[in-house]
Amino acid sequence: MQASVISISRKGVLTLGEVQQILPIIKKITTQIKDDVDRLMQALEGSVENPVKTADIESKINFKLDEWNSKITRLGGITKGLWLVDFDSGDGFYCWKHPEPDIMFWHAYNEGFKGRVPIRHKIQVDHNY
Repeated sequence: MQASVISISRKGVLTLGEVQQILPIIKKITTQIKDDVDRLMQALEGSVENPVKTADIESKINFKLDEWNSKITRLGGITKGLWLVDFDSGDGFYCWKHPEPDIMFWHAYNEGFKGRVPIRHKIQVDHNY
């Protein structure tokens, strides 16, 4: 059995296979930090009367979001929104949004989330050239 090593501090173009290889790590990081942020948001709702506590919770939320962004970036992802990650494919971006089970979408560089197309459609178009 051959073990594979995932590059940390990865930048640049990623193949679909490379993205699929790191996605389980991306999903785990995202789920853990999202759960932490959700708990903090609930605590924030209960702290409206206490400005000091509110500021502390907001600071913790911002720290968690910065932590998520940093970890995703080191794995080669580009955070584009809350729990939304793009990966440079060389001709656009593979796109994943929590809680999607897999990398299922792609979009061109000049398009965003609304321009996503299923990867199977992109592969069919690429093979027609």
